[in-house]
Amino acid sequence: MIADVLLSVVVPVFSLIAVGAVLARQFSIDVGPVTQLAIYAAVPALVFQTLAAMTLAPDAIGRLLAAYAATMVAMAGLGFVIGRTWPAAARRAFVGTVLFGNAANMMLPISLFAFGEAGLERALLLYVATALSMFALGPVLVGEAVGVRQAARTIATFPVLWAAVAGIAASALGSTMPLGLERAVALLADAAVPLVLLSLGIQMGRARVARPTGLNATAVGLKLVVMPAVALALGALIGLRGLDLAILTLLGGMPTAINLAMLAVAFRGDADQVGRTVVLGTLASLVTLPVLLTLLAPLAP
Repeated sequence: MIADVLLSVVVPVFSLIAVGAVLARQFSIDVGPVTQLAIYAAVPALVFQTLAAMTLAPDAIGRLLAAYAATMVAMAGLGFVIGRTWPAAARRAFVGTVLFGNAANMMLPISLFAFGEAGLERALLLYVATALSMFALGPVLVGEAVGVRQAARTIATFPVLWAAVAGIAASALGSTMPLGLERAVALLADAAVPLVLLSLGIQMGRARVARPTGLNATAVGLKLVVMPAVALALGALIGLRGLDLAILTLLGGMPTAINLAMLAVAFRGDADQVGRTVVLGTLASLVTLPVLLTLLAPLAP
């Protein structure tokens, strides 16, 4: 079973990541334009398209987001307790790398391949929640503190937020787009998964990080092993069942988001520490994700 999951779900994802890494090494590709195409065009189109056709009831959405928030609070508390004797900056960065998983580059394609369109629908909701919380809290955790106004400005200019709002509104109103516009959105949405995987591969291929430390290994262990267990327990306690619980747990087992390393650079934080955790966690997830997906399969047959 694990071998089947590895070949059918994980290998396709890591194959595209590897293609991006090889291209980055061979041609010195700048990841900025690729990432911008994904974040500002393809992924918002995918978010809008999927949420506009959403079948989840409002109470199910509320439970899913409540379970996500509870998991984040629990893991933040655990991270601060573990790092209580460390310098404040190292402790905050450690907590950041534990909290924010790769909800786009890896979570979206793996959810689609493993659980189909219904899994992708739920993964996109959690991606929006992760992205908004990461861009609001990430600079404080992995960089120098930012003001509330700057955090609010960052969130307000994030296109995925408005794509999600528009998609949920279209679903609630039952509205449809003109055929030409619908096809244009569909074309952009189809490009989202390849773009985010290639973007991750390019970033990995261009990464220059030192050998990981014990702190990095601890963060990866919490992220890939402890957090999915916490998500599963809290999600079940809050009332999640079936596919909802599986997708929340899968997000818990995603490696640290590479965008967190970019935030550490942008806000003058410990980019080396964050970068080492990102690389180590992404490589380790090649082993942990097939196991996690195999364990989650009975939840969403």
